[in-house]
Amino acid sequence: MIATRRAFLALAAGSGLMALAGCAALSAQGESQTTPTPTIAAGPQVTAASIAIGSLMGGTEVRLTGTMLADTVAVTIGANPATSVALVDDTTIGFVTPPAVDYQPANAPITLTQSDGTTIDTGRQFSYQAVTPVDRQLQYAFTYWQNYNLAEWGIFSDNDCGNFVNQTLVARGWAQNADWYSDYVSSGDYSYSWIRGTEMDDYLASRPDTTRYELNDRGSVKIGDVVMFDWDPQNDNGPDHTMIVSKVVPNSDGTIAIKLAGHTVDAQYRDLDTAITVDNPGGTAHFYSIA
Repeated sequence: MIATRRAFLALAAGSGLMALAGCAALSAQGESQTTPTPTIAAGPQVTAASIAIGSLMGGTEVRLTGTMLADTVAVTIGANPATSVALVDDTTIGFVTPPAVDYQPANAPITLTQSDGTTIDTGRQFSYQAVTPVDRQLQYAFTYWQNYNLAEWGIFSDNDCGNFVNQTLVARGWAQNADWYSDYVSSGDYSYSWIRGTEMDDYLASRPDTTRYELNDRGSVKIGDVVMFDWDPQNDNGPDHTMIVSKVVPNSDGTIAIKLAGHTVDAQYRDLDTAITVDNPGGTAHFYSIA
C-alpha cells in the first residue's frame, strides 16, 4: 500500500523527522551562499637582490628590486644599518653593505624600514664571507683578540701586542721569512721583529708594500693597517706598543676617529686619541698602511 503525501507528513511531524529536514534545508541554503574574502592591502615586496655575497668589511653595492618600495627610508643588514641608501624608483633601492658583526661570516637578513616606522622582512639574506686578505686578517683578529690562539702562537707575558699583530698579518697572507718569524710554541725561537717595537718598526718600514703615515695623515689610514705607539717620544727609545686599525670613523666635525684591536690591552675598538692623551699623556703614534 502506498502512503499518501499527507500521511507521510503527519508521520514525520510526529517522529521529529520534520525538524531534521528543516535543518538540512537551512544548511543546504547556507552552503549555497559565498562568504566574502577580506581584502588584504598589498605591501612592499622584494623579488631579487643584485648581489647576495660580499666582504666582511662591507662596502658591497647592492640593488633590491620589487614592488611598492617608494616608502622605504632605511635598509638594515642583520643588526647594522646599510649606508648610501638610495631609492631609484618604486621598484628599485640601492645601498652599500655595512661591515659584518665582529667581522665574522654570517647570513644576515635584509630588512626595510618604512616612512611610518614599520619594518619589512624582505625574505632575502646577505652572505658575509672572507673574500679578501683584509677580511681574513680582521676575522682572525676578532676571533682571538680576547681568546688567545695559544696552541699555534703562544703568549709573550705582559707584552703580547707584537705577537698578536703579526699573527693577523700572517692571516692576511704575509709569509714569514728569516727577518720576521715566530716558532715560539715549537722551539722557542722567534725574530726580534716579531715582538720588539723598534725591530718591528724597522721591518715594517723595509717592506715594499707598506707606507708610513704620521698622526696628521690619518685620513689615509685604512682598516687592517698597523699603528705603532710611542708613549714617551722624548726618550727616543722607539715604539712601545702596536695594534691594528679595526675601524675608521669620520666625525661630524670633519675629524677622523681611529679604533684599534690588539693584545696586552685586549681590545676590539680602542680609541687611538684616548690612548695617547688620557691613557698615556704625551704619547704619539704613526701608521703603516698596507697595500
